[in-house]
Amino acid sequence: MSNQHNGISCINGIFTPINEAKIPISDRGFLFCHSIFETLLVKGDKIISWESHFERMKLSCESSFIKIPDENLLKDWCQHCAEINYNLSDPKPNKVQLRIIVTGGNSFDLGIKRMNETLPNPNVIIICRNTAGPSQDQYMQGISLKCLPDLRAQGLIDIKSCSYLYNLMCLEMAKKEGYNDALFYNNLNLITESTTANFIWFDEKNNVNSAPFKGSCLAGTTLSKLIQGMQKTNLLFTWKELNLKNLAEATGCGIISSIRGIVPVNKIDTTHFDIHSQKKLFEKLNKVLEEQME
Repeated sequence: MSNQHNGISCINGIFTPINEAKIPISDRGFLFCHSIFETLLVKGDKIISWESHFERMKLSCESSFIKIPDENLLKDWCQHCAEINYNLSDPKPNKVQLRIIVTGGNSFDLGIKRMNETLPNPNVIIICRNTAGPSQDQYMQGISLKCLPDLRAQGLIDIKSCSYLYNLMCLEMAKKEGYNDALFYNNLNLITESTTANFIWFDEKNNVNSAPFKGSCLAGTTLSKLIQGMQKTNLLFTWKELNLKNLAEATGCGIISSIRGIVPVNKIDTTHFDIHSQKKLFEKLNKVLEEQME
C-alpha cells in the first residue's frame, strides 16, 4: 500500500511535511512578491544541475536586493530534503521537483530596512515533492500553444521572480480557449518563451533555434545544458527569434524546462506542426539532454 506522502518542506532549516509548513505573514515574498525561486530536477535523491541553478539564483538575488543564502548550507538543506522525500516515498519516484524560494525576509513595509548597509536575512523556503510531469500522450502527440502579448515588466524578464501573476493569467486564458499553454510574443511580434518554459524551433535544415536570453526571455538552465550537449554532436544551434507572422519558417518546435525536459508542440494558434516527421530529431535532442542531466 502506498503511503500518503505529499512531500517535504524546509523553512529556514526546519524540516516538516508540506501540509504542516508555515511562514510568517510578515514575509516580504508573501506581502510584496519580493522573492525569487529556482526549480531543480531530482533523480532519486540526486540533485541535478546545482551549479547552474545556484549561479542564476545569485544573479536574481542581487538584482532583487535579496541577501544571497550561504551556498553550502542551502545545498545541505536541499540534499536533506531530497533524501527524506526519497526515503518516505513508496513507490520510489522517477521524477522529483525541488523548488527553492528565497524572499527578502520579514517586514510589513515596502522599503528595505538595512542594518549597517546590510540587507536583512532572507527567508529560505524549500519544497521537495514527487511529480509526474507531462503525460506520455503529450510527449508523443505534442501540446498546443496560444500566442499572447508579453506585457510583463521588462525589468523582471531576466530575473527568476516569484511574480507570476501575468503568466498565470495567460495560461488560464489559453486553457479557456482549448490550448495547453500560452506562448509570449513581444512588441516586434517575436516569440520569446512560454509561461514556464523556454521555446525552441527548428528550420528546414533541422537547426535548433531559440530567442536570445538577454532581455527576451529567462536564461534557461536546461536549454543551456542542451546547447552544451549539442556541441558534442552534428546538431547546430542558433540564437534566432521566430516571427509570429512567419510561423511557416519553423518545421517544428517545442518547449523545454528542467522538470518536463523537451515537449513537442503540435500547434501554435492555427498553425499545425507534424511532430511525427520530427520524431528522430526530438529523440536525438532528448537523448542529448538526458546525458547532460546525469
